[in-house]
Amino acid sequence: MATAGFLPRTLKSRMTTVVILLVLAATTIVTTLALMLAEHDMKAVIGAQQYAVLSSAAAYVDEQLEAKRALLSTLPEGLPPGIHSDPAALQALLQSRSAVGAEFFNVVVFDRAGKMVATSRPDLKEASVEAVGRPYFDNTVSTRSGLISAPFLSRLSGRPVVLMTQPVLDPQGDVAYVIAAGIDLQQSDFFGPINALKPGKTGFMFIMTTGGILIHHPTPERLLRHINDRPGYNRATEMALKGFEGWTEAKNKDGNEGIYSYKRLKSTNWIVAARYPTAEAFAPLIGLRKQAILAASLFAAVAGLVAWLAIHRLLGPLEKLRQRVALLRHGGTDIAALRSGRQDEIGELGEAFYQLTAERAATQEKVLASETLVRNILEHAPDAFVSTRADGTITEWNAQAERTFGWHRDEALGRNVAELIVPPRLRSAHALGIMRMGGGRAVDGSADSQRRLQRTRIAALHRDGREIPVELSVGTLRHDSGVIATAFLHDISERVAHEEQIAASEHRARMIADSMPALVAYVDRSLRYRFTNDYYQQLLGVAPAGMLGKTITEVFGMEVYLAWKDKIDAALRGERVHEERDSVQLGRPLHLMTDLVPDVDAAGTVQGIYLMSMDITQRRNAELTQAASEQRLQLITDHLPALVSYIDRDHVLRFGNATFRHWLGLDPATLAARPLQDVMGAAAYAKTRPHLERAFTGVHVSFEHRARLYGDQRTLETTFVPDLRPDGTVAGVYALTQDMSRIKAVERQLIELARLDALTGIANRRKFEEVLQQAMARSQRLARPMALAYLDIDNFKSINDSLGHGAGDEVLKEFASRLIQAVRAVDLVARLAGDEFIIVLENVDRGGEAALLAAKIVAAVRTPFSVAGSPMQVTTSIGVALYQGEGDSQSSLIARADRALYQAKRNGRDCYVVDAEQN
Repeated sequence: MATAGFLPRTLKSRMTTVVILLVLAATTIVTTLALMLAEHDMKAVIGAQQYAVLSSAAAYVDEQLEAKRALLSTLPEGLPPGIHSDPAALQALLQSRSAVGAEFFNVVVFDRAGKMVATSRPDLKEASVEAVGRPYFDNTVSTRSGLISAPFLSRLSGRPVVLMTQPVLDPQGDVAYVIAAGIDLQQSDFFGPINALKPGKTGFMFIMTTGGILIHHPTPERLLRHINDRPGYNRATEMALKGFEGWTEAKNKDGNEGIYSYKRLKSTNWIVAARYPTAEAFAPLIGLRKQAILAASLFAAVAGLVAWLAIHRLLGPLEKLRQRVALLRHGGTDIAALRSGRQDEIGELGEAFYQLTAERAATQEKVLASETLVRNILEHAPDAFVSTRADGTITEWNAQAERTFGWHRDEALGRNVAELIVPPRLRSAHALGIMRMGGGRAVDGSADSQRRLQRTRIAALHRDGREIPVELSVGTLRHDSGVIATAFLHDISERVAHEEQIAASEHRARMIADSMPALVAYVDRSLRYRFTNDYYQQLLGVAPAGMLGKTITEVFGMEVYLAWKDKIDAALRGERVHEERDSVQLGRPLHLMTDLVPDVDAAGTVQGIYLMSMDITQRRNAELTQAASEQRLQLITDHLPALVSYIDRDHVLRFGNATFRHWLGLDPATLAARPLQDVMGAAAYAKTRPHLERAFTGVHVSFEHRARLYGDQRTLETTFVPDLRPDGTVAGVYALTQDMSRIKAVERQLIELARLDALTGIANRRKFEEVLQQAMARSQRLARPMALAYLDIDNFKSINDSLGHGAGDEVLKEFASRLIQAVRAVDLVARLAGDEFIIVLENVDRGGEAALLAAKIVAAVRTPFSVAGSPMQVTTSIGVALYQGEGDSQSSLIARADRALYQAKRNGRDCYVVDAEQN
């Protein structure tokens, strides 16, 4: 029958104690309620009286301040003409107004520039004072009206003062002088009546500004200090600073109760306050309360004695049942002893004990068998199994976990899972997941009592310190009012190694293909490009990335396809094709050697075509050169769209083709024997000469330069090729100058195309990152707010799965079009990847305008449209993050927008969320 706490050990004694406590509580509560009602009424009376006295004191202070303000305002009245430019007259005026000097500690006059020009206390021998920059002076000049300054410590008297100002206007209505009168807060005549009205013996009154600066207080050391300079918290004071007027009860910073009253002055931003200690106000009631409690205790003791006698008789049969239960616990009897045969409540209690004990024994046998089965299953599981509590403490560790991570089960149980198998670089993310799980949230953010498993690939830590790639399946469930995390971890080291080998092999193949001086491609049976190398850009000027997914017709046109159709059909039939043809690409003739190799699977079906095409134009030209005569060579050079010439060692032209006439208006026949400097001009020759000298050393030289052709500035590329003799000396230099303006324009166009998304035509990730960096710099430099919207298409995967990727592409293009129409012209819409889009919103109103734009986008996307003749309606979820200025990086801004997007999805999708993590 033992029990914890302060109650006695036996039930009879506890019931007696409860009776005593109930009687004591009842009498105490009745007495206390009566005293509390009396105390409440008394507090209301005292508080109302105290507030009435305080209101009278505040009215008195207001009257005094208004009187002083009225007196000061009369000082400029009746000033004679010209006194505005006579400081001596102002000094005499101040000394003649004895009434003003008696009301104020000192009166000073400042001119428009803030320089002191007169004072009512010349005996103080005050040095020149500059008032410009001080709030009381600047505000008086700007408003052309008087004010009462904030309190400060006078450097003349060393005591706290406030200044009352009055402007003096010249005939044009501008401020000519500012009169400033000082009020000594310790010797002012209107604080005397306040001190005389203090409540009780230990109560006091004080005055502070609405900013909390003490103007009047019984403790002089606290004057001009903030009322919260002392450590602690006073609820009443905080209420008064926020605008409260009236009386209330609160504890001071020492923990002592008191009645506080507050009244604001009408003439200035001061608060008159009073404190009356509760202990002093209610001393008689406190003594009466103690006497009432003593009487209640005596009455409860008598009631307890009577209760004990009655309870002792009634609980005899229950004591016998307790003894039988004790014998059963120690094995002294069997459960049949619990059946007493009584027909009352105690007999029913014994029978219930008997039934519960029998059921418990049977249940324990079933649980033991179930736990043994589960344990055997986990021990023979092919994956490592780990379970933890919400704080990360390991509660289960199977045999496969021992083999995978090197820790024995006895070593792992009771330790934190992070320090055993989580690499240090991942522990912060793991700790975040543990916190979310401990808060009753699963890893995926759902709120089900039984969490579904989440599969992901992560790195785990072995006992020897090496990292192991594992595939993690994790879930959470509630158990015994707590959260348990269960995880299966499968070692995928062999799979990862195989994947890395495949990736390395693919990388090597790509490197080889991109390094080959040949066109290498793969097209599928539908003649769509699935692989292209970089040489397409170099030879044909076609971006390889832009070819992927397109047909031969879409890339090169129907004419090219028809020219190669018979060869393509032969390759699709499984035949290898070898072909040499002349072609014209980028304005130049090419001679291409092409091989088409069919891709045949194990079943003999052609899945696609491997294509390799080499430019053998140089070899072809060499053959033509050897076979052609000098006249034909001249004819060829004359028709090349480039300047072709030969320069000897004296830098004299020996040959020039007909392009000199077309480009420069020079007759090729007159070029022979002319110095290169005469033909080019001194300035151009000076820039070209270092390259020419280098070519005469036997080096092949190419360089770009600018020149005027056809009346325009053009970009030219000149190549110097040394004419090497058999002995290695250079006889001369062949010069080839080409107009690269068109190629440069194409390069610039390709660079711009590389910044656009190939499917939707909007900006891609590269352009987005450039624009975001520039927008953040502008926002910080110009102090203009900006925001970032991160969005995707709700349930886009189901569209691809059900309608195919072609329909998915149409949805993406329609989605991008609606985003462009929904945002402003200055906003940038970009596609990052898949169905992920992002919008840079500049010059938005700190969240309000960004939220309106997000709502507009959500509404615009909902409008139905058709895809492949079928109606379609999609929705979007948007996360918006506001740029916080310096210290907020691109990655952190994108991450906050991403988190807001996932919050929008958790809110049910088809909505937006503006990030709340703002400073």
